[in-house]
Amino acid sequence: MDQRKINRTVRKFSDLIERNKDRRAYSDYKEGVNEGLEIAKDTFEENVENFLSPISDEDPTTKVQSLQDRFNRIIDTIVVKEKPNYSQDHLDGIYEGFEKSKKLFGECINEYYNP
Repeated sequence: MDQRKINRTVRKFSDLIERNKDRRAYSDYKEGVNEGLEIAKDTFEENVENFLSPISDEDPTTKVQSLQDRFNRIIDTIVVKEKPNYSQDHLDGIYEGFEKSKKLFGECINEYYNP
């Protein structure tokens, strides 16, 4: 992928994450979901060069699945340490945010390769 495509993908995913955050998070759980989405977005941005490294000339469906698998592996390796101010609901929300980010990434990358 060239740099423009990488930048466009990062921007599109970031926008999708922002649109899916709960603006009125009034519970620890919902705040956790928002934090999980933010962590996933930041992790993707930090690893984008390695993550979107050139993929062989596979068909679009195979590319999408390969990228989704890479993203899922990256997200699954994130460990959130308990902090004194994190309730169990907040931690559960963070992990739910990670799961939600996987779905959002799938939508983002699917639109990109299968317009």
